[in-house]
Amino acid sequence: MSYDLGNAPDVVTLFRQRAAERPQQDVVGFLADPDDVRHGMTMWTYEQLDREARGCAEWLQRRLPVGSRVLLLYPNGLEFVAAFVGCLYAGMIAVPAPLPGRHQHHRFRVATIMANADVSAVLTTSAKLGEVREWSQAFGAEHAIVAASDEPGLGDPDHWRPVRLDRSTVALLQYTSGSTGDPKGVIIDHDNILYNLDIAARELGFSNPSRACGWVPLYHDLALQAVLLYALLHGGSALLMEPMTFLRRPVRWLQVIDEHNVEFTFAPNFAYELCLDRVTDEELRALDLSRLRMAGNASEPVNPAVLAAFADRFAPAGFRVEAFAPVYGMAEATGYVSGIPARTPQVKVVDPEALAAGSFSDPQPGQPVREIVSCGRPTRACEVRVVDPDTRQARADGQLGEIWLRGRSISRGYWASDSGAAAFGNSTADGEDGFLRTGDLGVLDDGELYVHGRLKDTLIVRGRNIYPQDVEQELRVQHPDLGRIGAVFASDAGDADALGVVVAFEVTRAAHDRLPALAAEVRHTVGREFGVQVAAVLLLRPGTVQRTTSGKVQRSAMRTLFGEGRIAALYQDPPAPALVAGLR
Repeated sequence: MSYDLGNAPDVVTLFRQRAAERPQQDVVGFLADPDDVRHGMTMWTYEQLDREARGCAEWLQRRLPVGSRVLLLYPNGLEFVAAFVGCLYAGMIAVPAPLPGRHQHHRFRVATIMANADVSAVLTTSAKLGEVREWSQAFGAEHAIVAASDEPGLGDPDHWRPVRLDRSTVALLQYTSGSTGDPKGVIIDHDNILYNLDIAARELGFSNPSRACGWVPLYHDLALQAVLLYALLHGGSALLMEPMTFLRRPVRWLQVIDEHNVEFTFAPNFAYELCLDRVTDEELRALDLSRLRMAGNASEPVNPAVLAAFADRFAPAGFRVEAFAPVYGMAEATGYVSGIPARTPQVKVVDPEALAAGSFSDPQPGQPVREIVSCGRPTRACEVRVVDPDTRQARADGQLGEIWLRGRSISRGYWASDSGAAAFGNSTADGEDGFLRTGDLGVLDDGELYVHGRLKDTLIVRGRNIYPQDVEQELRVQHPDLGRIGAVFASDAGDADALGVVVAFEVTRAAHDRLPALAAEVRHTVGREFGVQVAAVLLLRPGTVQRTTSGKVQRSAMRTLFGEGRIAALYQDPPAPALVAGLR
């Protein structure tokens, strides 16, 4: 029997069918030499990936019972792909996570994931083995097997034996980014993956095998689901890069798209903004982006100004504005919730005062406006409701509320976490049940979903809702000396009404003697445009604002650091006595 995403009994059966049908076709590549996008791509065929995965699976089967959790700590690359598919082949539950690194908060985060998942083995590369062993010993993981999956002869692919799987089998724990709290392990089963990818492919217009490209870390759902698994299971191919390759020279991403005839890619909003800042006119003249059918923009709020500027700047390279696809998704929904296939992004211009009161209304002539990008029509893979988070009443079209989801794409819950009871299985006031509370704010308007930040980040000032991303965007527009990254948050446990807000912004252009005046201008702009008292302005070195791996600003983490006096600012108004004393 021939299977596809709609009727395959499990992920492994479908991938092995693909490998049997096209053994010599390229399935995954990695840009091993960032300076040579044409010849520096190391490629594996379906046959080779199948063999590597069987070798890893056989090694796991000899050591662990089916269903064991395996922590995958890898840089982007082919080794991660082989280990991840190997876990599926062995019936293990893959737990992708970032490498611990040197920074203590990163090391603690991965240790939290390791403990929550109760992992039995940790796999990495031979190049990272020493670092991972040191970290595992430092955080009390002596019980877990730690090994490098790329060691020659790790396992015997010819001795791998298939295990019994079905669509209900758990495939992986997809840990959330932790943008508003501790990471939680979203339980993703084979049916979640197959069903969501099938619907997404049909609705976004990718029903045929395609070539994808991405640099987002593979432990992130945007890369794992939208780039890697889609390509593997649809008979296409995925080209991967290291995130640092992109961050150092963003043009490399665009050059790979050009050189390798890539049809679709996904990245957060900041990636397109970084290309605007860093791709030179000479580099632009050498690009051909005319074959790119979809440039997904997801994982953080979509900035309409960035979409317009990117489309205008890269039009001479053949980029079509219709290729932009603002998409909304989350790990709990197996990635895809809504998107836009092949059309100019739709931007809604609204009255900011009405938005603060919770509704979409046309602005008055000559008055300030807010622009919000549509993330398209919700997928058939899940139902969407916009709900008042306090009363649980469904909101009417054009009314802002919390986005609730239910359906076959939705995870069954969080692994070993009490927080799942609050997030999953919720009922609206009129008795509709089985909904996931996303914590995201949005509006359904004329069938389109507009996403507008996080519920936990919302600032309430004299009964008005102030959305920090709006404040941050306004400051970027009015003050070019500020950098791209900033965080606006309540100065104390969300009490913006009494104490005002903190504005923390990285600066890239301003001379040091300009900082006091810039801070005063920032304070004045926030007060004038939003009617909000500013408790403090912090101007920071680039890289100071805490962000998740996908670029989301961690405002709650910044609030904690501010409260503890642990943000080292280039300039702070008013000064922080404890911090200043500590820096002397």
